[in-house]
Amino acid sequence: MSLVTYKRIIEELAALRFSGRFSPFLQCEPLLDKRLPELISITGEFLPRAKLLIQTNGDMLTAKKGITLFKSGLHKLVINCYDDEKNRLSRLRNIATEIKSQMPEVKYSVGGFHMMIRPERPNHIRQEITIEDKTTWTKDGQENWAGNVPGIHLEREPMKAWCFRPFYQLYVHYNGNVVLCCCDWKGDVVLGNINENTLSEIFSGPVATTYRQNLNNKNRQMKLCDVCDYPGKLPLSARIAYNVINFMNRLRGS
Repeated sequence: MSLVTYKRIIEELAALRFSGRFSPFLQCEPLLDKRLPELISITGEFLPRAKLLIQTNGDMLTAKKGITLFKSGLHKLVINCYDDEKNRLSRLRNIATEIKSQMPEVKYSVGGFHMMIRPERPNHIRQEITIEDKTTWTKDGQENWAGNVPGIHLEREPMKAWCFRPFYQLYVHYNGNVVLCCCDWKGDVVLGNINENTLSEIFSGPVATTYRQNLNNKNRQMKLCDVCDYPGKLPLSARIAYNVINFMNRLRGS
């Protein structure tokens, strides 16, 4: 993504006083982008109330890179370890330990990704690192990501289920196309383009509205949704934490 397009996104979010989760990546491995510390720094400047989160497979991660990211303003670093070849899991744990030893303010979270995305008070967001041990994952136990993962089954009939993603999330591809959700790797359902319309216009546009109306009626007879097997809900523990912390934030007036 060009820096011009990137800045357009965060400037719009800044005007909305955005305080949700922001991740400067979608399908890619974020550490491949040498601009990442700069992007995080710029984002923190424009969106001081947002939670900045990165997920990485850890292949390119070093303690030095991790420290640089946290010093640039990163809040959450999620490391997904998918195999233990050449003692990969041990290497990543050693990196996390080294980061923490040099930056005591960075805490280690054992709760994984869902703990890292829990609501936190703006301006009181902890810097944390976690390692997701996914070395025992198999295809049979994974969702099909709206049919985009080869070799995983598709739904024969669309599920009769709601899905929170198009209500709470927005994803922008490198070319400015805003797509349906994180499963839309190929850009099959384009809601609009950030270079032509604002994020607010796109989020409230006809394509996005139609998908949300249908999902609200548990109707998944739409492109991508019709073959997707995602249940559409966060784990119960995450939903409870989300509601409790949001309620406490409202009491504090934040």
